[in-house]
Amino acid sequence: MNFNPDTDLQIERLMKASPETIWRCWEEPELFKQWFVPPPVEVTEVENDLRPGGRAFNVMKLPDGTLMENDGCFLVADRFSRLVFTDGVLPGFRPAPTPAFMTADVRLIPQDGGTLYHAHVMHSDSAKRDEHEKMGFFDGWGTTFEQLAALVQRL
Repeated sequence: MNFNPDTDLQIERLMKASPETIWRCWEEPELFKQWFVPPPVEVTEVENDLRPGGRAFNVMKLPDGTLMENDGCFLVADRFSRLVFTDGVLPGFRPAPTPAFMTADVRLIPQDGGTLYHAHVMHSDSAKRDEHEKMGFFDGWGTTFEQLAALVQRL
């Protein structure tokens, strides 16, 4: 992974679960809804077609009732080990009508009887990176990691 500190953010956590269990939490909509956003935001709709060119779609309901659609495409989907997705491309690798905000590279690395969950999030410039950080990247993604870790323990 080529990390560029000017444009990229990354976060990781060791989880006491197999990559297969974590993958299920991406693949199954009802599981995905339970961990993907920090409360009080909710995921109301999800379609994750985990294959290259597949749709990466969710709708988030904000506390004020606003619905925020996120539509994108999976670029890489190496079962149980890696997901790369972006909002700059739509399903079938069709160009998105608006410039990309980010591309995320998620790795599930077996380690110490569990899985190191590593997320590398890339932006086209430092302004977008800074915007994402100010939106609460570390707190938000950190909270979702905690929620995912708790969910995989229950599965």
